Amino acid sequence: MALSDLVIPSRPITITQASAEKPEVTIDVFGLNTEDFIYLVDGYRDALAAIFLRNVKESLADPDVSKEILMSFPGFAAACVACACKQRAAEEYVRNLPFPIQIELLATVFSLTFPDGLKKSLGKLLPTILPLLRK
Repeated sequence: MALSDLVIPSRPITITQASAEKPEVTIDVFGLNTEDFIYLVDGYRDALAAIFLRNVKESLADPDVSKEILMSFPGFAAACVACACKQRAAEEYVRNLPFPIQIELLATVFSLTFPDGLKKSLGKLLPTILPLLRK
């Protein structure tokens, strides 16, 4: 077995837009990787800490939880989506997307990043993430 046998989780998301020119657009969304986490910790330490500590027992893939994060931490949510779409420079653009589109994209990011749910993933990630959040 080779490393190339591992699948990098992604999902194409088709967005219906209120535009006659491009009524539908499909974008590939990926799970957040290590570089993304470091970037998010560096820029959004407080938001990331609050989300991890508050949502230990909830599913981040749940659209209601994604909505709560988006409402509480819009900059962090936009950064997550931009990172997961491999377009970090588009963070400000993501902030201006319609609310339902942001929720759909953010829920997809979380479901790809934490396929077993945050609670189970946190058990594995906490020893690594906590020291980063305390810096």
